[in-house]
Amino acid sequence: MKLPDFLDDANLNELRQKMGTDKLGEFELFDPQKQLTYSEREALESGSFEVNAGELRVIKDKTLAYKNSRLWLSHDNKYHLAYCQEVQQLRHRQHQVQCGTESNNDDDLCLECLALLKYHGVDNRRIRRGEFTDQVQEEFDLAEFKREFPFYPV
Repeated sequence: MKLPDFLDDANLNELRQKMGTDKLGEFELFDPQKQLTYSEREALESGSFEVNAGELRVIKDKTLAYKNSRLWLSHDNKYHLAYCQEVQQLRHRQHQVQCGTESNNDDDLCLECLALLKYHGVDNRRIRRGEFTDQVQEEFDLAEFKREFPFYPV
């Protein structure tokens, strides 16, 4: 039995061109423009790192991501989990922001983000009540949030 010459197959050659390779067997497994580098993963796991807000992307569920990882961002003593109005303004102004994936107990949680995600019944009407906002701030658990919205990989 003789195998066909795959170098002459138009479909495979077209696929190879779409993959961006000139030679057979050559392809790019890792794309640093779309995937976190080792140093970025290391920085996220050890705490946080600074990134230009314009480089963040908004996923369909309205959470925030940098390359292939969901994350929170911190600005003015508040940390955000979604594309709320304040984050929209930050992205347009190209501000540098701290980002991370682990707990950020130093800053206050943005309740508008939780309302935008409708996380555990939080909505804009309920976050106006002081006792409700205090309760949400106290009971919010980032680990539980990450089970519902896994941070890595996206």
